[in-house]
Amino acid sequence: MIQGLLDKGFESVDNWLTAEQLNGLRKSLLTRYQNDNFRVAGIGNKDNLQTAKRVRNDQIHWLETSKADDNEKTFLNQINHFVQYLNETCMAGLKSFEFHHAVYEQGSFYKKHVDQFVNDDSRQFSVVLYLTEAWSEGDGGELLLYTNNNTVSKVQPLPGRLVFFKSTLPHEVLTSNITRLSVTGWLKNRA
Repeated sequence: MIQGLLDKGFESVDNWLTAEQLNGLRKSLLTRYQNDNFRVAGIGNKDNLQTAKRVRNDQIHWLETSKADDNEKTFLNQINHFVQYLNETCMAGLKSFEFHHAVYEQGSFYKKHVDQFVNDDSRQFSVVLYLTEAWSEGDGGELLLYTNNNTVSKVQPLPGRLVFFKSTLPHEVLTSNITRLSVTGWLKNRA
């Protein structure tokens, strides 16, 4: 995973969770979504946070460890182990992470952007885990990554696929033609 990040600016890994863990996390997301726990996602942070539906029109629900169900806690524990691994093997200096569920309904997208804020550079790495039950060519919602060597790489949002890249890497989510589910987050060098 680390070598891919160094060579091409990102890496993807299939079956990052077991099928049981993946199904449980998908169930947690759908339960929260059906209970209206999601909100329209914004762009920017702090005083600059705003809704801009021409840039981004997905819906999100922030994960809080204290309110997480067992499926979400399992996922967050695995992320914690991944952070420890990065710190031990790469001296990454990561101190915290933040994650949210994301739902891209049919017609949803997120235009080209970077995840690291201009006024807060604590986001070091971006992580996306796809939870959609089934995906096939033509369903849309692919992740475009504008990589280090000025090429564009397209990552298909296959169920159970985890994508890992630097938060300064420009990327976008193409228009989804089906409902696309994921958990998205950032590994940070500050709390």
